[in-house]
Amino acid sequence: MTLKDDLLRKGYLPENLPPAFTTKLIADHFLEQPSSNFHTRLGTPLRAATYNASKRGLTRRVFSAVHPATAHNMAKFVSDRWDEITVFLSQSNTSFSIPEHTEDTDRALVIKSHMALEKEKYKRLSACRFIAGTDIARFYHSIYTHSIPWAFHGKANAKADRRLRSQQVFFNRADAVIRNGQDGQTVGIPVGPDMSRVFAEVIGVAIDKEFEQRREGIDCEVIRHVDDVWIGANSHADAEQALSLYREAIREFELDINESKTGIFATEFSFSDYWPTEISNQIEFAINSPKPRANDRLRSTLEHVFAMAVSRNDEGILKYVLRYVDQHNRKWNWDVVEPFLKRMAVHFGHTIDYIARILIWRQLTRGDLDLNGWSRIMGEVLGKHGRLGNDSEVCWTIYAHHHLDVKVSHEAAKHIVRNCGALSIVALLNTIDRAGNNLDIFKDAFERLKAENDSGRYWPVFLEWKTKHWPRHVDIVLSNPTIKALHESGAHVYDLETLPAVFQNVEKVEFEKVASAIEILSEIYGHGEENDDEFLIDGMDSAI
Repeated sequence: MTLKDDLLRKGYLPENLPPAFTTKLIADHFLEQPSSNFHTRLGTPLRAATYNASKRGLTRRVFSAVHPATAHNMAKFVSDRWDEITVFLSQSNTSFSIPEHTEDTDRALVIKSHMALEKEKYKRLSACRFIAGTDIARFYHSIYTHSIPWAFHGKANAKADRRLRSQQVFFNRADAVIRNGQDGQTVGIPVGPDMSRVFAEVIGVAIDKEFEQRREGIDCEVIRHVDDVWIGANSHADAEQALSLYREAIREFELDINESKTGIFATEFSFSDYWPTEISNQIEFAINSPKPRANDRLRSTLEHVFAMAVSRNDEGILKYVLRYVDQHNRKWNWDVVEPFLKRMAVHFGHTIDYIARILIWRQLTRGDLDLNGWSRIMGEVLGKHGRLGNDSEVCWTIYAHHHLDVKVSHEAAKHIVRNCGALSIVALLNTIDRAGNNLDIFKDAFERLKAENDSGRYWPVFLEWKTKHWPRHVDIVLSNPTIKALHESGAHVYDLETLPAVFQNVEKVEFEKVASAIEILSEIYGHGEENDDEFLIDGMDSAI
C-alpha cells in the first residue's frame, strides 16, 4: 500500500483502541475517489472527536480522532511531500525518533523503541560525567501551528510568504489543514494520527538544528527522543550551558521545557529501571517452583507487585507483569491469577485494556471464566468510568462486554452517553443494538446530538448512526460533504465482531492453540507525554 493509504488505514485513529475500531472503509473510500473536490479543499472549520485515555502514573491524556476530511488532507500532504520531509529529518544527528514507514506493523509509522533508546543512551552518554535531562512541556498540545512552516522553511521565509498555495513555503498547507481541523485554533496539534508524529518531528529536528548553531565550543553529546532530551558533558558548567542553549532553541518555536522534569545528574543518573528484571526473576522463581509451593509463591509475588504499583503510583508495573505472565501462561494456575486480575480491574483503570484481552482470550481458549463474578466487576468498572468520562476504560470494557456476552446496564449506558466522547458512544450503541436490550438509550443519544453536527466532535456518531440505520436515522441530518460521501459508500468506524489481534486469521476450531492474549504493539509516540514506557520481555519490545 502507498504511504497515504497506510496513514488512513492503520495510522489514523489513536493507538491502542479496541480492535473493533477501524478506518478500513474510510481508507477504501479515499483510495477509490482520491481526487474528489470536496475531500481536498479547505472549507467549513472541522473538529476532532476526543478520546480521554489513561496515562501511566494515574494521569490522563486526550487523543484526537480527527475528522475524515482533515485526516485525508494530512495524509495527502505527508505522502506528497515524504521525500522532502525525510531529507529534512535526516539533517539531525540528535534525533532518535525519526518516523519510518513500515508495512508489516500495526501502525503506518513507527519510531525507535524504548529499549533501543536505552541502548543508545548507554552507548553515547556512559562516558559523560554529567547528564542534563529535560523534556518539552506538553509538546503536542503546545505546538503553535504557524511554527510548523517556520521549522521546515525557516522563520524569515515562512513569515515573508504565508500563501496557502505557496510552492516555496509548501508547509503553509500543513499549517492550514491542521488549523482547519481544530476549529481554527493555532495552539496544539492532534495527538492520535501518525501524521502528527511527522509534524512534531519536523519541529523537533528544527530545534536540534537551532541548538547546533548555538552550541559552538561546548563539548557535549545530545540525544532527543520525541520530546525528551539528554545532554552529556564532562563538566557541570558545560552541561548547564548546553541545557540553557537548548532551552533557548526550544523557545524559538514558542515552546518551553518542563522545569519539573529538568535537572543535571552525575552518579545518580539511571540509564534504565531495575525493577523489570527484579520482578521477572521473582515470577520465574515462583512458576518454576515445585508444585506444592508454586501457587503460594506466585500469589506472594503478585501481591508484592501490586504493593509496588501502589507505592509508586505506577500502573505500568502491573501492565509489565500482565504481559510477562501472559507470555508464560502455560506455567501458572489460573485460579491464582484471576483474583489478581479482578483486583487490578477494580483499582487500576490503566490496566483494563490488557485485562480485556486476557479475559476474552481465556474464554475463547478455555471457557472457564468466572462469568458471574466478572459480569458484576465489569458493570461496576463501566459505571465508574462512564461517570468520569474515561473513554479508554469505557471502550475496552464495552468491548469485553460484547465478547463475553455480558449486558450493559441501562444506568451505565446513560452515564456514557452523558459524559463520554464520540468513540465511547459509538462502541456503546453498537453493543446495545446487537444485544437488543436498553434500546431506549438511543433516545438519550439522539438528544445529545441535537446541538451538534457532522463537522464537529461527534462526527463518528453521525456516520455510524446513518450507515447502520439505527432508530430515527432518517432524522439524523448530514451536512458535511465528506461524511455524506462516506455514508453513501457504506463506511463506518466500528466492526463489532472483530476479535483481539491474536485471533485474527485463526479459525475458530484452532482458537485453543492461540498461545497468548496480548499482541506485540508498535511504538509510535515514544515514552514521553504521549505514550508509556516499554520494556523488553523475552526479546520482544512491548508497549506498556
